[in-house]
Amino acid sequence: MAKFSTFAFLVGNLAKGSIMWLGRPTMLVTLFIVFILAGCGGAQSAQSTVLNGSLLPQNQGWSVSTNTVIPLDVATNDNTLTLNTIGVLTSVDQLPGRAVMWFYREVPFDFKWGFSIEFTLKVLKVEKSHNSFDAGIMFYGSTIDPSSNFTGGPRSQMIFFDEHAIGWGDETDQTKWFGMKTTDTFHTYTLTVDDNEVAKVYVDGTLALQRNKWEGIPRIGFGDMTNDVGVNGRFSIRDIIVTPHPRPRILPSRPAPS
Repeated sequence: MAKFSTFAFLVGNLAKGSIMWLGRPTMLVTLFIVFILAGCGGAQSAQSTVLNGSLLPQNQGWSVSTNTVIPLDVATNDNTLTLNTIGVLTSVDQLPGRAVMWFYREVPFDFKWGFSIEFTLKVLKVEKSHNSFDAGIMFYGSTIDPSSNFTGGPRSQMIFFDEHAIGWGDETDQTKWFGMKTTDTFHTYTLTVDDNEVAKVYVDGTLALQRNKWEGIPRIGFGDMTNDVGVNGRFSIRDIIVTPHPRPRILPSRPAPS
C-alpha cells in the first residue's frame, strides 16, 4: 500500500511544480521507477490467504474430489484443519482402503509470471507410503480441474508427504526425495515457481526439492488423491498463503509452529 502512496505523492507534487527542478528527463525516469516498484499489476502484487485452518474448506470456496461416505472426515480445532482417509469407507462398496478426498480451488492470479505458496503441515499418520504418481497425503501447487479425472494433475508436480520424506509425484529414485521427519511438528513449506518455470520447495527455509518445466495452472489442491489400496493418510494443515511472483529471499514468513 505504501508503494502506491509514494507514487501518488510524487505525481501530486509534480503536478504542483514543487519538484520541477529535477528536469523533465529525470522526472520521467523517477516516475517510471516508482511505477515499476509499485507494481503494474495492482492486485497481482498482493498476497492472498486461500485457506484458514480454523474453518472448513467447503466454507472457504474449496471444492472436493471424493468417493467417501458423508460426512467427510474433516475437522477444525482452533486454527488447525485435520483430514483423514485411514479407515474411511467409500460410498460405492462401503469398504475402507480406497478412500479419495482432496480439496481444490482456483486462485485469482496469473501463474505464468511466477508465484509462491506457503503452508504449514504436519503428517499424523501414513497408512501406506506413496507410489509413483499416487499419494495419500499430497499438495498440488498447480492442478487441472479434477471434474473429469478425480486424481487431478499433472501428477508429476504434486508433492507427496510420507512419514520420513517428501518428494515429487514422479519420483524415479531417491534423488527426487528429501528425507525428513514430517510427523514431529508442523513444518513451513514454501513452493516457489519463477518465470522460467523453475520450481523449488523449501522446508523451514531450507531448499529441499527442485524441478524444471513447471506447468503453471492457477488452481491448487491438497489431500488424498488416490484410490490405491491402503495409500491413505491423516494430516493437519494450517493456513495457505499464495503470492504472485516469487519472493527475492525465500524464507518462511513465520517460523514453523510447534
